[in-house]
Amino acid sequence: SLHGRARPPRRLDTRTPLPASRDHLTVFMLRASMAALSWQRARSPLPTPPTTCPRRLTRAVPPRLLRERVNAESPLRVAAQGVGDAGRPSKEASPPSPYYTLYSSSGGLNTSPTSVRPSSSLSHPPLPLPGPLAEIRGRFHALGATEWALFENAGGSQVPSAVASAVSEHMLQSYVQLGAGYPHSDRATGVVALAHDVVETLMGLVPADDGGSGGAVVLGASTTQLCANLAGCFDTIVSPGDEVLIHRAAHEANIGPWVRLAGRTGAKLVWWGAGPAAEAAPLDTLRAALNHRTKVLAVCHVSNLLGEIVDISSVVAAARELAPKCQVVVDGVAYAPHRLMSVSDWGADFYFFSAYKVFGPHVAAMYGSANALAQVEGSNHYFIDPAEVVYKHEIGGVSHEACAGIVALGGYLQCLANCGGEEGDDLSLDGGYQLSAAQPIRDDGTGASMPPPAPLTRTEVVAAFEVMTALEVPTTTALMRYFCALSARGAVRLLGPASDDPAVRVPTISFVPLVPGVTVYDVVAAAHRAKVAIRNGNMYAVRLCEDLSVEAGAGVVRVSLLHYNTVDEVARLVAAMEGVFGGSELGDET
Repeated sequence: SLHGRARPPRRLDTRTPLPASRDHLTVFMLRASMAALSWQRARSPLPTPPTTCPRRLTRAVPPRLLRERVNAESPLRVAAQGVGDAGRPSKEASPPSPYYTLYSSSGGLNTSPTSVRPSSSLSHPPLPLPGPLAEIRGRFHALGATEWALFENAGGSQVPSAVASAVSEHMLQSYVQLGAGYPHSDRATGVVALAHDVVETLMGLVPADDGGSGGAVVLGASTTQLCANLAGCFDTIVSPGDEVLIHRAAHEANIGPWVRLAGRTGAKLVWWGAGPAAEAAPLDTLRAALNHRTKVLAVCHVSNLLGEIVDISSVVAAARELAPKCQVVVDGVAYAPHRLMSVSDWGADFYFFSAYKVFGPHVAAMYGSANALAQVEGSNHYFIDPAEVVYKHEIGGVSHEACAGIVALGGYLQCLANCGGEEGDDLSLDGGYQLSAAQPIRDDGTGASMPPPAPLTRTEVVAAFEVMTALEVPTTTALMRYFCALSARGAVRLLGPASDDPAVRVPTISFVPLVPGVTVYDVVAAAHRAKVAIRNGNMYAVRLCEDLSVEAGAGVVRVSLLHYNTVDEVARLVAAMEGVFGGSELGDET
């Protein structure tokens, strides 16, 4: 579909299952690992996560209703009962909840300091999780294998067990080169092709034949590497007198390569800075910076410090109006784990995201529209035909095992989509994007053929992100309420929008302590003592830290959630923060 031509669908060739390994060392290591895991489980009180997707989730609800039901079922909602007009519990109120009030008696966002405090004691058993969250968490082995609340997701998400299994199985059975014509190679070739299909669907690439922007998806080691590779291709496009406009709120991955490009070509470097109130994207200043000389606009969709969602459609529209020759390059790494990507609808020329922050293996993806890719030539070996656009940009090839993990990630998205299915739907992943050799395998490599995997559809991707967005609402609201109250008391400087609206921000929340004698290191240490995993630092957004007068070495404290995190985990963090900032900071009442 790159140049408007129809492309035959790629499918995983599974007609010839592969022989099982007879390596005695491998067998020994597997048995040793299983023994160690059994010993660990025997000593651990934590539940063992299931290894297959349940045939039916506990409660199947349409995605459009999931947000309302999560809010209604959340134990946070109980605090709205018996709350007076002033936001304080009345005498007839129920006993203090281990959580804090999300809503005022009028139904609006309650910012009363007394309403955001947890009870004095949080030594309670975790409350039942609403809706399908418990079973979704069961897909992630790491969430059931540790007592820690993992709130450092902006640095990298956890992966479903199926993703890890797919990576392992590929390395054990199909770890060979592509295109060689024998069964193992055919399987590996099909996995890599199918992974590209999954990413195209996930990113919302619409072929030119279907009225979209066409284009292709390139996979690579990281967004940092892919951005650097792409900027190297612009040397023939950018020249002295041109301008390179860069969003200073971005991660350095989408800044440094363009700074170096301007230095190499003699182009003028222009900055689009953060707003005075730590806004990620004041569009009026962007319009003032764009002109007919602008050749590159590098922008981030969500700042990995501020959490604010930039209106990419408006950014692209401004660039098309004021800088017709401009290539719009978007870093979507901090956006993609939370909200639906729609690259063809947005109209950007290039768009990046990192799969390892979206429940996949450590690999990244770059989308390029057909028109944009036609203007640059990849830097792979000279003898590779430039018409093979993806191959020309995938320098050294892509990680085959990571592609297997991406295919399995497609299955997880199907499972999430089915959380919103109607009663009676088959919610099993069996026969989906599973790479397991479930059929009998013979030593000669022949055996019963496996059915081809069901393709991931765009409808399923949309439904999956509706579910994820809905599940993020209670935890985001809880965290924002607490930190907004701390900010109102002068205890912290909260960066980014003071909003819990999922259309305004994602649950990536950064702050700097203002209480004398309290440092970011103290805050992180307190969270770690409570077994809540957060961190401090500049998060590779050094220029933004400089603009916000934040010391780049110590940086900010960042708390970042995903759909699998729980309100109970948030309550643990709040209790730890109370130990740092003190109850007096939030008033005397509980």
